[in-house]
Amino acid sequence: MREPLKDRERLKHIINAIDIILDRSQNLTYESFTADKVLFGGIVYYTLIIGEAAYNLTKVFKQKFPNTNWTDIERMRHNLVHGYYNVDPEIVWSVIKSDLNPLRQQVARYLDETNWDEWENNTVCIKESAVHKNLIQTAERMKKRGYDTDEICKITGLGRDEIERL
Repeated sequence: MREPLKDRERLKHIINAIDIILDRSQNLTYESFTADKVLFGGIVYYTLIIGEAAYNLTKVFKQKFPNTNWTDIERMRHNLVHGYYNVDPEIVWSVIKSDLNPLRQQVARYLDETNWDEWENNTVCIKESAVHKNLIQTAERMKKRGYDTDEICKITGLGRDEIERL
């Protein structure tokens, strides 16, 4: 669930996860990448962190930086979590080789260029966090009362993942 005013920390999580993936995959071939199941699983895990951190950025932040395809990053995370039994190593390999360096550069630029004192006092961002917190509290109450996930999604507008984690 989104926590208030944590965009800077989420971006740092993304950079850290990318650095770990790039470091561990630097001298790998595709064959060695897929042969080592523990290494493959670790890289998938850090790819999940990237997606989860992106998902937890405020909507306002993602709208401010539309050059990054936040939706695709979130979808990748969703596919890895819910399709864990069918992860395509070629797609993960392609992401490592083609997408992570440019993403790291973008995120590093966002960290450098954002006036964090101003951002963390952004009333739109604060309001989004407060509204989201209220929706989470409503979803928690609904879940305790026996509503199913689909009903809660329709009423609150929260994502299925957020509700299932409650």
